[in-house]
Amino acid sequence: MKTTTDFNANHVILANLGKLAHYQEPVRCNHTIIILCRKGEISIEINYVTYRFKENGLLVLKPLDIVMLKDGSDDFDCTALMLPVSSLTPIMQDININDYKLLSQEPVIYHNDEYLQYVKQVFSLLACAKNIVDYAGFEKIAEKQVAALFYMQYHYNNKCNEYGNKSIKEPYSRKKELFRKLIKGIIGSHTVSREVLFYANELGVSSGYLNEVCKEVSSHSAKDIIDSAVIARLKYELSYTTKSIQELADEYNFPSQSYFSRYYKRMTGVTPSDFRQARADK
Repeated sequence: MKTTTDFNANHVILANLGKLAHYQEPVRCNHTIIILCRKGEISIEINYVTYRFKENGLLVLKPLDIVMLKDGSDDFDCTALMLPVSSLTPIMQDININDYKLLSQEPVIYHNDEYLQYVKQVFSLLACAKNIVDYAGFEKIAEKQVAALFYMQYHYNNKCNEYGNKSIKEPYSRKKELFRKLIKGIIGSHTVSREVLFYANELGVSSGYLNEVCKEVSSHSAKDIIDSAVIARLKYELSYTTKSIQELADEYNFPSQSYFSRYYKRMTGVTPSDFRQARADK
């Protein structure tokens, strides 16, 4: 099973990205990334679901999303805007929280020509502002532009729904919603349990049905998804906190430190102590 590393940014970044490396393991986002594809295409796995991201598409990644690049064309080119969690606070003051939830349901978005021109103009304005103002000024401008972009996306979604432009059949949509609730539940309860039955009971379904949904939506088993999410967080803890191995074993509800170490090595190939030491040696 693949494990997960972290991808961090502590300030607003606007960057043009060419051909992207294919990561050997998933990346855990700790920030929001908005990417406009200008040319080419890539295959990308987001929260264990695979999407094709191609020219003129908009990709929105959120904090805690688990992402892995799978393959892509040699001519892939995009512009990415990365915002730390601290930047979301002023943005959320400008939009309704329910609107944001609607926006975050599907990470890959394709607009009609009218809305696409607006999206491209936002990125052009940000590139212009980056060359004119200092960092503090650029951060404020970026926050306002992203709030406006989110509002326009909400408007676009409503317009599509008004005219019945729905690409997902309703029964499958319900399964995807159950899958999203599972991911949310794992993020909130990853220190409590690593068992499929626990999350199935929380969602009011059987373990067998939950596993069936996970495989249909993501091609991964429920157990693999739970373990991947737990390892993602443990890697963060081992990399960026000073908690001892025993403290982590207690916090994540392992019966003993030795059990925790065996679990971590089975998932990653190294013990938590060796992983922490390797990070410290870099």
